[in-house]
Amino acid sequence: MEGITIHGCGLAGVFVGWHLWQRGISFRHVGERGVGASWAAAGLVNPVTGKGMNISWRIDEFLEEMREFYLDAGSMLGRHYFKEVPVLRVFAGEKERRKFEAKQSELEPWIGDVYSVLTDVKGGESGGVEWQGGGWVDVRGFLTDSLAFFKEEGLGAPGPEVEIFCEGTKGLQGGEFSYLPNRLAKGEILEVEIPDWKEERILNRRGWSIPIGNDRYRVGATYEWDDLTNEPTEAGRVKLEALVREFTDLPFVVRNHVAGVRPIVRNSEPVMGEHPDDPKKFLLNGLGSKGCLYGPKVAKQLVEHILDGRGIEPELSLHSFSNKNG
Repeated sequence: MEGITIHGCGLAGVFVGWHLWQRGISFRHVGERGVGASWAAAGLVNPVTGKGMNISWRIDEFLEEMREFYLDAGSMLGRHYFKEVPVLRVFAGEKERRKFEAKQSELEPWIGDVYSVLTDVKGGESGGVEWQGGGWVDVRGFLTDSLAFFKEEGLGAPGPEVEIFCEGTKGLQGGEFSYLPNRLAKGEILEVEIPDWKEERILNRRGWSIPIGNDRYRVGATYEWDDLTNEPTEAGRVKLEALVREFTDLPFVVRNHVAGVRPIVRNSEPVMGEHPDDPKKFLLNGLGSKGCLYGPKVAKQLVEHILDGRGIEPELSLHSFSNKNG
């Protein structure tokens, strides 16, 4: 082996590749392309998430770095990958509205408009709130373009002879770092065409709908903890078609149905660092459902650790994690 080998061609591996490329360091990617959680991801970036309307972990610092990263990568590739779009949380009922009102002061930095009723959204009788700062990333386009760019650019200066494992679910189920505990979750997504809807916002209520252009929308996502394959299922399709009908009564056509298994170690917080028994092997994993948001910054930190010897934040380190868990 010569130089740096990145195992994995999903978001984690490509983010690491970009930060090495920016330093002029040679590397190579190995692994399957076109399958897995990253390649199936909708790319949703939402500052306030979940039933509890919780602010995403360390969103301020990660969101700013994420924006800068996609602008820089996009300028090299001639594409615009992060689309900033309003995220409209449609309250599922008065109970959810009251929950929002109780947390409103805490959520204030991310609140745009608040609606007492939404007349232009199905089921909008209890109103909703528009979150600022959200949007979506064209993940498949970004991965495809980035890997092609790295291949065309050729080699830079030789780096240290190390391996970086960015294999997502595969790396947590077996291999060098499979000793880490995990909580994997399969997710399925539909891409549907709704010609007459013309909805330009991301809608969020018991799921989400993302407008991706040309009358198409990504709708998701399911959570499944037993069937951990990358194959879409009929049961998943039924659930997702029902979700589409919660957002609109207009007819729709399913154009694509994909699935992937989210690599979750602790919530959706990343884990990285050096293998405890082999100083030439490193890990970046655990991006979960928020890889588009967290990946750029943590990949940079890992590259600086490998090349410059800079420390890794304790709460991101796989050593502190494994120590806490015995």
